[in-house]
Amino acid sequence: MAGRPSGKKPRMSGGARTESAVVSRANEASRASRLTPTFGAIVASGVAVAVVMLVLDLTWLGVIALDLYKSQLGPLLRPQPDVVAAALFYTMYVVATTAYGSLGAKTVRDAVNRGGALGLVAYGTYELTNWAVITGWPVVLVPADIAWGVALTAISSVVGHLILVRMTGSASR
Repeated sequence: MAGRPSGKKPRMSGGARTESAVVSRANEASRASRLTPTFGAIVASGVAVAVVMLVLDLTWLGVIALDLYKSQLGPLLRPQPDVVAAALFYTMYVVATTAYGSLGAKTVRDAVNRGGALGLVAYGTYELTNWAVITGWPVVLVPADIAWGVALTAISSVVGHLILVRMTGSASR
């Protein structure tokens, strides 16, 4: 029995597992426990997504594109945003981005693709619905907002994914 330190043969009858199958199963369980994010890692990812999303979106809405929205929406634009509505949107969107864009991704590229797709659907739904049902909805906002939603959600998804990778110790490509 060369190669077996104990000199014992693994049992082969009655459906018993071989020694290599037991070791393989143990290795899979160990790998899975390292790759399965803990509740703390999920929360940290969500917090990272929220912070990145808020910083980027406030910069976009309050600085970069402010004049565009003012010129295109005119009297439709509130002087101050409705904080309750904004909080509800960000809560739902951060949860969706974290779950689908960050937790669901296997690689950084996957996080970009998943986040970008979510942003396309979410911001596309908003913009195209507004364009379809609001008289005079500025068509120039449609591609601008959709592009912003894709970029914002992709970036936020990547940051959330990287936090998960760091906290679980799994490699990301």
